[in-house]
Order: sequence, then structure tokens, then C-alpha cells
Amino acid sequence: MCLREELGARKGEHYEWCRSVHGEANAIIHAARLDMIGATLYLVGMDARDGQIVADAEPCRMCKRMIINAGIEDVVVQAGVGNVRRVRVEEWMRSHLGELQEVDGRLVPVRPQGY
Repeated sequence: MCLREELGARKGEHYEWCRSVHGEANAIIHAARLDMIGATLYLVGMDARDGQIVADAEPCRMCKRMIINAGIEDVVVQAGVGNVRRVRVEEWMRSHLGELQEVDGRLVPVRPQGY
């Protein structure tokens, strides 16, 4: 049972409704801070219903924040069978996680649309 799915949450939104801990958060929680600085995090997204690798796997917004704050430099994601992509965490920091938008010369928060 997934409360997010039952309530119609879109992908990438309302993970605060999850009762589970995401793999990224679990890895960060169990690692020593000094081991995380400059580290590479490896992820595989799997659909809990059918066990298939998720082709467009991406850490959720909350996990991205934890990854940034942990000091991790790279995230390697298995994005389908035989398809791996590497993301530099500093790219997320530069893009402000998609949370800000320039309006009339000012940066303002925008509502996230999910990933």
C-alpha cells in the first residue's frame, strides 16, 4: 500500500507522506559524515510492484537536499538496463533544485512540478 498513490500524488511530490525511508536517505543516515564528503552515491530505482528497473530514476527533492548537505559530489544512477548516468551534485546546487524562478528581475519560489 502506498499512501502517496492512493491520494493521487504525482511523481516527485509529497514524499513526506511516505512511511518508508528512501535508499539515498538510508545510506546517508548510516554513513559517517567524513565518509560522505566528496563521495559518489550509486542508485538503482526499482518499481516495488514488478521489480523492474525504473528508466527515469531520479532522487526526489528531499533526497537531493540530503545528498547536497551530506557533501556527496557525484550520483551514479542506473537508468534502465545497461544505461548508467552520472550527475555532478553541484549541477543541482546551481539550478536551485528548480525552486526559484526570475520574475520581474527577482528570484521567487515556484511550485514544484515533480521529476
